[in-house]
Amino acid sequence: MTRRRADEAGTWVLAGAVALCLAAMLGLLGLLAGAGFAPLWPATISELHLHDGSTLLGEIVAVYDGAEALRISETDRIGGAYRRVPTADIAAQWQPADAIVLTLTDGRRLFGRGHAAEESTLLASASRPAEVLDIVRPNALGTFARFGVFARNLGRFFGTRPAASNLDGGVLPALIGTLTLVLVMSVIVMPLGIATAVYLHQRRGLGVRFVRGAINMLAGVPSIVYGVLGLGLFVHGLGADIDRWFYADRLPMPTFGSGGLLWAALTLALLTLPVVVVSVEEGLARIPVSLPEGSLALGATRDETLWHLLLPAARPALLTGLILAIARAAGAVAPLMLVGVVKLAPALPIDGSFPYLHPSRQFMHLGFVVYDAALASSDAIRGVSRAYACAALLVGVVIALNLSAILLRNRLRDRYRALET
Repeated sequence: MTRRRADEAGTWVLAGAVALCLAAMLGLLGLLAGAGFAPLWPATISELHLHDGSTLLGEIVAVYDGAEALRISETDRIGGAYRRVPTADIAAQWQPADAIVLTLTDGRRLFGRGHAAEESTLLASASRPAEVLDIVRPNALGTFARFGVFARNLGRFFGTRPAASNLDGGVLPALIGTLTLVLVMSVIVMPLGIATAVYLHQRRGLGVRFVRGAINMLAGVPSIVYGVLGLGLFVHGLGADIDRWFYADRLPMPTFGSGGLLWAALTLALLTLPVVVVSVEEGLARIPVSLPEGSLALGATRDETLWHLLLPAARPALLTGLILAIARAAGAVAPLMLVGVVKLAPALPIDGSFPYLHPSRQFMHLGFVVYDAALASSDAIRGVSRAYACAALLVGVVIALNLSAILLRNRLRDRYRALET
């Protein structure tokens, strides 16, 4: 009885730990999504009348230490129009129903009051010309209209390019760049990892011990070291040679001799190679010895046994390695900063023009957008919220990719479960 109670207690402890992990993950997603996508909701516009007789119109972005931070019309540049107003200096404050917000294509916002004639006046107040992207009267919107504006802003965030400042606009190039990088990296690392795992599983001797030691060392190398390796070996080494051999007419402008999608994918393939090798080798080791021996006894060659029996039976382990590789590669931003990722990319790495996939192009990445928006942004208020939103999107992409691989792995595991008994 005591042992049964101990087993039940252990089960409840494990269940509680799993529930705590799930709650933490959901809480993290909720925090990232709430803080990141809240600015897409139409904010209320306030008008402040001060004791000195002046009037300020704008969006209150923070209240702290007896003062209010107000974003007023950004006539010069995005992020360059904040005012800190002490609460004691405010004589009156309200939200006028006729307040109007003009969002320009470069991300700037202009605030005013009035009707159609006010729009041209607001545009004339801007020091740099720009087209109007959106016109909203947030104080006059109802609940359903606010949801409509939020949905429109959310669609613009997912489906458009960023503004020149990278503080406004969409993240479509970063999303496409992230998915393309993961796809190319997977195509490179999986064959290499499977071949290495098969070699370690079927061979013995000094060479196997050397390769296994090298794989173990690769697993402990910091990610930034992979970036330096990729920069020296791939970009300045192999890429420069390719330019001299095939693109000499374009020199000194580099083609493959600068950072790009191919070198970033190869760098991440080296980074994730150890986890793929270990997962596949463990999957091959779990296959009963009687299966390959029976295949050989029936007249099959070793290659036929490998291709038609061992690797199909180890497919769940292969997908496990792919899941781990995607999870690690998606969060490795440091090496990408040296081998191809940029703040703003003029063209996508994959498009509709031949050859469709452009391995020499620089690209954008959601992880780098998080870093740039949080730490290198000229507007800390906009930058932090954008970093939260991109982090939530990156986590969502990783979860979606992992869930797809997990579902496929479970189906394959059920199919080959009979072989393990």
